[in-house]
Amino acid sequence: MKITVLILCGFLVIAVGSLTLMARKIRDNIEIQYSQAAEEPLVDFAHLFASIIETDIRGGKIDPSRFRESFRNAYQRDFLAKIYNLEKSEIHTHVYITDEKGVVIFDSENGKREGEDYSQFNDVYLSWQGKYGVRSSRINRDDSRTSVFFIGAPIRDGDKMIGTLTVSRPETAMAPFAEESRNKVVKWSIMAALSTTLLGAIWIYWLLHPIRNLTEHARMIASGDSRQLPVTGRAELRKLSLALEEMRRELEGKHYVENYVQALTHELKSPLAAIRGAAELIDESMPADKRKHFLDNILSETVRTEDLVRRLVQLASLESQSTLKTREEVFPCEVIKEALADLAAAIESRKLEVQTIGMDEGCSISGDPLMLRIAFRNILNNAIDFSPTGGTLKISCQKFDDRLEIAVADEGPGIPDYAMERTFERFYSLKNQTTGRKGSGIGLCFARESMELHGGEVTLRNRESSGAIATLVFPV
Repeated sequence: MKITVLILCGFLVIAVGSLTLMARKIRDNIEIQYSQAAEEPLVDFAHLFASIIETDIRGGKIDPSRFRESFRNAYQRDFLAKIYNLEKSEIHTHVYITDEKGVVIFDSENGKREGEDYSQFNDVYLSWQGKYGVRSSRINRDDSRTSVFFIGAPIRDGDKMIGTLTVSRPETAMAPFAEESRNKVVKWSIMAALSTTLLGAIWIYWLLHPIRNLTEHARMIASGDSRQLPVTGRAELRKLSLALEEMRRELEGKHYVENYVQALTHELKSPLAAIRGAAELIDESMPADKRKHFLDNILSETVRTEDLVRRLVQLASLESQSTLKTREEVFPCEVIKEALADLAAAIESRKLEVQTIGMDEGCSISGDPLMLRIAFRNILNNAIDFSPTGGTLKISCQKFDDRLEIAVADEGPGIPDYAMERTFERFYSLKNQTTGRKGSGIGLCFARESMELHGGEVTLRNRESSGAIATLVFPV
């Protein structure tokens, strides 16, 4: 299919989809607006009827007898009101009254609610709390159109509240008006969609007619023929031509991606081989302790693989940035505490003591908080991995005139001389003396890239006694 047709179809889908979404939103909003329009006069009715019933209070008690007779006569009235296209011949508004205990003592719907306790219904309960007493209940729970609005108002004898009066009205009374409005919205939306589609099709066809040359040029690039860029008469298409040329140059530099994939493949060989070997050796007749050993090996290698992929994705995202995408005020001490909380289980399992020195909680820097948290966590995780059981981790955060220094020191074996220059190299790692396994070789690389984006640096060196110390320096 031609690219012009594809773009045209895409435009049609977007245009029709947008108009459909707009029409749907308007239709939904119409329902809300009519609901609000139905609710507002009910508030007036509730307080007006409450004032009327207050004239029938006898000895502190509500006497609804006159109210009962009035509503019976009102419901028996014959009338016909033509409101636009709606013919109305009956009253849909109903009223019920509750006493001081919330029990219904009058109900205009032939007394069907009388004697029931409505004290926990919001229209009654909220009115007794001095609030706006309102609730909406559905006759059919699965159909929002069967909602009935209930608006309550207090009945007072002097300053004392002795009951409530609730006015109710079904939403179906407003349904004809809402339905007519919705039908008009749908009608005009369809007409707008057809007009937009026709005009858009004409415009797109005229605008994208020269794109065939660019399409052919893109095919030539794919086949390795880097011929001269096609001449186009419109500025936007000239920009597209230049973009295609840039794409060609980027494709020529794809060795970066290939190297990344090769490195990932190499690093995954070891854990995948271990998983496969353990899986092949597991047998139902194998003793339980051996089976558990192989299953634990599969689990640990799977976690190792997941960690490698996760860290690699983070590093790839970081290396694609030339500047920080997010920059805000960050408090390093808080970030360090969060990173320590993330690694609490690892610290506890190694029975390590964490000592903090010079932690100035008011000290702040400008940077990406999530990136810094991952970088700190990687530095701490590296220190934990190479710390002896029962050892001590010392963390310091000190501010000088022109810089902020964060240092993490461990009591491990330190860094061999042959590895000193490669500690921050991607995928390079040393064997852990406790577990006998290597790390992913990505954590320190991530920390270095992160510090460079923040205009700082990270170093790793041996301590004078034993262990290593990682130092992160931020400019102030």
